[in-house]
Amino acid sequence: MSFSPSDLCDPIREARKTRNLSQKELADLAGIGKTAMFDLEHGNPGVRLNTLLAVLQELGMDLELILPETSGQTAPAKAPATPASVPTPAPSPEPVPAPSPVTESLPEHLL
Repeated sequence: MSFSPSDLCDPIREARKTRNLSQKELADLAGIGKTAMFDLEHGNPGVRLNTLLAVLQELGMDLELILPETSGQTAPAKAPATPASVPTPAPSPEPVPAPSPVTESLPEHLL
């Protein structure tokens, strides 16, 4: 569902008129400028959030946010990440057989 600042114009204008207030009177009560009040009632997207909230409070109105419903499904579990600084150990090499002792063919000084 898409929501725009212009969707707030009519409800705010109607609430103000129901209370027999001019834009200037409501702006003064809410502590905002008359131009901000005009912009709010005309759907100007540059109206600040605190301005909107001040006017809504003065009019006794609430702004309700509704989170989208979830289908009850949970996100798939992720495997824990390994830090990039920890290298993956290399596979250990095949054991090399020890050479068989060949003492009779070697000279004495090499033994």
